[in-house]
Amino acid sequence: MIELGELNRIKREASAFLLPLGSATPEAIAAALAPRDSDYAAVFAGAAAAQARKGYEAFWKTPPRGLAKPGQTEVVAFALQADALTTDNEFSREFPGGYRKIAARLNPDNVWVSFKFVVPGQTTGMAYDGLVLLAGRWAWFPKPWRVLGDTN
Repeated sequence: MIELGELNRIKREASAFLLPLGSATPEAIAAALAPRDSDYAAVFAGAAAAQARKGYEAFWKTPPRGLAKPGQTEVVAFALQADALTTDNEFSREFPGGYRKIAARLNPDNVWVSFKFVVPGQTTGMAYDGLVLLAGRWAWFPKPWRVLGDTN
C-alpha cells in the first residue's frame, strides 16, 4: 500500500505535468499521454488489457485539443492506488462511480489520478480521470468503464 505522503507527492507531480496540457494541441497531448502497447497489460488485469487497447484506439486517433477552458490556470489532482477504487472511501469519492464497477479489472498496485483544470480560487472546472503513473511517466486511460463495460 502506498503511503499518504507518496500519494500527495504524486498529486503535485501530476498537477505540474498536466498544467501545460491545458492549452496543448491534440498532437502534444497524444505525445505526452498516449499509452504505449505494453502499458495496457501493466494497467489492466487479464483479458481487460486487450479490451482496453481496442477501446482506446479510437480515442487516441483523435485526441482532445487543450484540456482547460480560458482562465482555468490551475490543476487540482487526486491520487489513489487502484485497489482503493473497489470500495467507497474518501479517496475513491474523487473518482467517477464507474471505477467501482471495473476496479477488479485493474492491476491493483498502480496509482490512478483524477484531475480538474480550475480558475484560481474555484473548486469546479473541467474534470478528467484515468491518468496512471507507469515507471516514472504518465499514460491516460479516461473513463475506463466505458471501454471495459461495467461488469467485473
